Amino acid sequence: MKLSIVVPFYNAEDHLERCLTSLTNQNLSKSDCEIILINDGSTDNGITIAEQFRNKHINIYVHCQKNKGLGASRNIGIQLAKGDYIYFIDADDYLAFNTLSIPLEYLEKNNLDILGFSTLITDKLDLFSYQQEPIENIEVITGNDFLVKHKNNRLEAWWYILKREFLLETNLKFEEGKFMEDAVFSIKIFLEANRIMFLPITIHRYVKSPHSIMNNEDQKHLKKVVADYISLAYRFNTLINEISKKEIKNTDAIIKNIKFKSTVSIYFMFFKLIRLNISIPKIYKILRDLEKINVYPLTNFIGEVYNHPKIKVTAYVFNHKYLFFLCLYPLRIMHSLKLIKLY
Repeated sequence: MKLSIVVPFYNAEDHLERCLTSLTNQNLSKSDCEIILINDGSTDNGITIAEQFRNKHINIYVHCQKNKGLGASRNIGIQLAKGDYIYFIDADDYLAFNTLSIPLEYLEKNNLDILGFSTLITDKLDLFSYQQEPIENIEVITGNDFLVKHKNNRLEAWWYILKREFLLETNLKFEEGKFMEDAVFSIKIFLEANRIMFLPITIHRYVKSPHSIMNNEDQKHLKKVVADYISLAYRFNTLINEISKKEIKNTDAIIKNIKFKSTVSIYFMFFKLIRLNISIPKIYKILRDLEKINVYPLTNFIGEVYNHPKIKVTAYVFNHKYLFFLCLYPLRIMHSLKLIKLY
């Protein structure tokens, strides 16, 4: 079997059918591709949708478990996978029809550990068609070189396919019970890879939703998101310390890359702090703690990617904590009156 596609889902009844429709309309035979659905304790109608697809397609398998989170679900998927290659996709995203044979061809022909491809960020739910894109001058490089050359690459696991043998040899697992559980995993797995290729083909659809967890205004939820951003910064800091002790190529450049990503997460944390009803003394303590691991002020942030004037102004305000405190309550009032929109 060539490919195992792992699809964890939790209460995804609004998205799962679209995702599975895209996966079952690929130019791969059922003997070459298996789809492993991990039902992570759903309480909605998602399991019914999964079973309906399983009954129609002999290469679909459903594994049910108590809610353990996305990282644990993906790790179960690794254990269950039988394909030469493994691909992880989120249940609320989807693929263009008849496209997976393209990356598989390059994976096999070039004996790759990892192959990445592009995504289209959209709010449209029916972009199944694919227009052939030119593939020219594609090189095979090490994961170390890839992290330096593509320093703005995303850290989610849905934009690349892994060789299963390579993944098992690394013995790496997704973080369990963590926010952005694939962030640290992606960096570590790329550092282990000797043969990586990136194809500039847009076959993945990342669905933006106004009702996503990042737009949730519930105070308990916002408090958790802020804690998750802080946790991610600390986990990145631990990763930096681990890398700095190893004798690897491009150490300084890779650490700079990780610091950039950590700082970006703290930048977006500030918008959650504005929406969260938390006191200034508590925010002050958060910022003091972040100073200790050198992710605040946001010195590694403004650059060639995040250079929009609005971002520069907000970063300036965030970097000067007393100015931020002065603006905090007016910003909260304007947000509550829907005069401004926060990330």
